[in-house]
Amino acid sequence: MFWNKWKKKTQIKTVELTDNGFVINHNGLVTQFDWSEITCLTGFKIDLLTLDEICLKIEAQSKSAILTESFSGWRLFVTALMSELPEIEENWKGIIAQPPFERNETILFSKAEKENHFHCTECGIAHSDWPSLAFKSPANYDCLSEQEKSEHGTLNSDFCEIHHDGQVDRFIRVTLTQKVNDNCQNLDYGLWVSLSEKSYLDYESNFDNEDHETGYFGWLCNNIPEYGDTMSIPCDVMTKKGNGRPEIFPHQNFDHPFVRDYYDGISQKEAKKRIDEMMKNIG
Repeated sequence: MFWNKWKKKTQIKTVELTDNGFVINHNGLVTQFDWSEITCLTGFKIDLLTLDEICLKIEAQSKSAILTESFSGWRLFVTALMSELPEIEENWKGIIAQPPFERNETILFSKAEKENHFHCTECGIAHSDWPSLAFKSPANYDCLSEQEKSEHGTLNSDFCEIHHDGQVDRFIRVTLTQKVNDNCQNLDYGLWVSLSEKSYLDYESNFDNEDHETGYFGWLCNNIPEYGDTMSIPCDVMTKKGNGRPEIFPHQNFDHPFVRDYYDGISQKEAKKRIDEMMKNIG
């Protein structure tokens, strides 16, 4: 009787895979997760005097659980984990293991961080900040044939000219900042506008003047995906001190969905949708 009274209870520590996730059972406390609902995964280790034990803290919207390498089913779970969340560093256990006998807490996966990464088609790197959605040239130049570009057009990173019989169309590169209502970041565009000859020549002659501040009238000359025709939206073009590219402000009384969104702001969901669409279409 005495022996039974003080007999150590059997520990229940299991992790089992399901069709869409896994179930953790720690001494009768059962927590079920879908892979898609994991918001954060943190690795650490605990000091057991003679050895260290690797642990994982798994967090979702309204629940969390901890499992360790001593759980039954650990190896199968880790294999599935690396398949479902390929963002995790392949050598994550080695990173946590060193130095020995220290907790070495490390965030292995963060859904918030993942959602704010965008894969750049130009450099092939995933960036954490939202990219600037930039057009390399005005639409007026894009529609020319290669021969026409060679014979009638000039283009560099800030200026573009198209020479017709008896007429020259002149364009400069500008920026536009779109307010995002539910995010601390705004969405930046790199666009082109057409200017009058007088305005173009004034901007060109003061291009290297860091103190040059003035305003011009211009017409937007790019078509922004999902807005259809955004050509010829009237804008105020404001130069900046320090040689930054001019910023444009669409005329608020011009009736167009792009203009309304510019002044009302857009959602984070819409901003990411625009980024995805631009990544597909900008060449």
